Amino acid sequence: MKETMRKGFRIHFFTALALVTTMGCIDPVEPDFEFREGLIFVEGFASTEPGVSFVSITISAIEFGVYVVNFVEGASANLENVDNGDIVPLVEIEEAYVPPEDFAVTPGERWKLNIRMPDGKLFTSEIETVLDPVPLSELRVQYDPELEFREIFGGRFVPGHEILVSFTDPPEVGDYYYWSYRSYENLEICEKCRESFLREGDCQPLPRGIGGLQPYYDYPCESQCWRIRFPESIPIFEDEFSNGKTITDFSIGNALLYTKEDMVIEVQQFAISPSAHEYYKVLKDLVDNNSGLNAPPPAGLVGNMFNPEDSEEFVFGRFTAAATSVASIFVDRTFISEEALEGREPLILEPTFGSPLPPPATVSTPCSETRFRTAIRPEAWIDQ
Repeated sequence: MKETMRKGFRIHFFTALALVTTMGCIDPVEPDFEFREGLIFVEGFASTEPGVSFVSITISAIEFGVYVVNFVEGASANLENVDNGDIVPLVEIEEAYVPPEDFAVTPGERWKLNIRMPDGKLFTSEIETVLDPVPLSELRVQYDPELEFREIFGGRFVPGHEILVSFTDPPEVGDYYYWSYRSYENLEICEKCRESFLREGDCQPLPRGIGGLQPYYDYPCESQCWRIRFPESIPIFEDEFSNGKTITDFSIGNALLYTKEDMVIEVQQFAISPSAHEYYKVLKDLVDNNSGLNAPPPAGLVGNMFNPEDSEEFVFGRFTAAATSVASIFVDRTFISEEALEGREPLILEPTFGSPLPPPATVSTPCSETRFRTAIRPEAWIDQ
C-alpha cells in the first residue's frame, strides 16, 4: 500500500516535469534561456507518512522532434537531517530514488536533499522545516453527468466524480496546502498483445504464414489487480481569508468516468511551506493557462535546488518536506447510466487447444507492480 502511494504521488511530478517543465521558489526567477537538451530537473519529497518520500532526477532531451525528460540512472542521493546530522541513503527503484519503506520525517525537523550526479556534479537543496499535519475531517465525491468539458472526447461535457475534502485550518496565520490523489479501479486484463502473443512475460511477433490468427490477444490477471490513475490538476490552498475556520467541500479535482468499474480514491493532504506553495502556485498557473499538463513548456523557473560548486548553473525543481494526512473512499459506480469514456474491445483469449501458436498457451499473466497498476489491495476497497 505505501509503495503504491509513493509511485502514485511521484507520477504527477514526472508528468508535470515532462510536459510543463516549470519550477518555482519564494521569488520565482525566469532565466533567459530556451528549453534545450541537458537541463537537470529534480523533484524531491520527504513526508511524515511512511512510504511516500521519494526523489526523481531527470534530464531534458529532444527525441523525434519532441521535448522530453528522461530519468537519470546511477546518481547517488541522500536526505540529510541538518539538526542531528543523520544521513538517509536513497536507493534507485523504478525511476525514482527512495528511502527505506519505514522512513518518515517528524514535525519540527529540518531536512535537505543532496545529490551526486553520475558525472560528479553536486546538487543540494535549501533547508526545509517539517510542519505539523492538518487532519482531513471528511472526504467525499459528487457525481455529475456533465462534470467537465473535454476537447479530447469530441468537445463535450463528460461525466465523473468531483473530489471534495473538508478540514479545519489551524488558528495560526499562514497555512498552505497541496493535495495529491489517485484512483484505483479493478483491472481484469493485465496484458493485451496486438498482432502478437504472450510468452514468458513479453509479447512475441505472430508467426508468418499462419492463418486464422486474431488482431490481438487478451491475457487476464492471475490475481486481483487494480489500475491506478493520477490527478490532472495541481490543487493548492492558502488560509489568507479563512484562517482558523473549517473548510467544507473544497474541490481538489475530478475523477472522470473512464470506466464503470468500482473505484477507490485515495487523497493525500500536505501542509507545506510558503516557498513550496509559491512553487506549486507558479506551476498551477502555467498548467491552468496552457490547456493542462499537455501544454508545451512556456518558461523555466528556478526552484530551491542549486549546485554549490557552480553558482552559474541552473537546476530546476525543488525539494519539499511536508506533513501528510491521508484519507480514502470507496465509490460504487454500479448504477451510473452514462457511457464510460473508454470503450471496451471484445475479449479475445488465446485458444488452449488446436492453436497455431507455439505451445504452451498462455492463459493468464501476473499483475505486475508498476506506476499504473498494483496487486496490493487498497485499504478502502469493498468486494461486491
